[in-house]
Amino acid sequence: MDDKQAAMARLQARIDAINKRMVIDSNDLDYETHLRQKRQLQQILDRMKEKISNK
Repeated sequence: MDDKQAAMARLQARIDAINKRMVIDSNDLDYETHLRQKRQLQQILDRMKEKISNK
C-alpha cells in the first residue's frame, strides 16, 4: 500500500470513529464539533480520491 492509500485509509478510519462518537454525543455540545471535523476530513478524503481517479 503506498503512502496516499495509507493516508486515505487513516482518514476513513478517523471518519468512522467520529461517526461512532457522534451517536454517543448526540445530545452533547461536542456533536457540532464532531460534525465539523467529519466534514473537513471527508472533504480531504474526497479530494484525494478525485486526484487518484483523474490520473
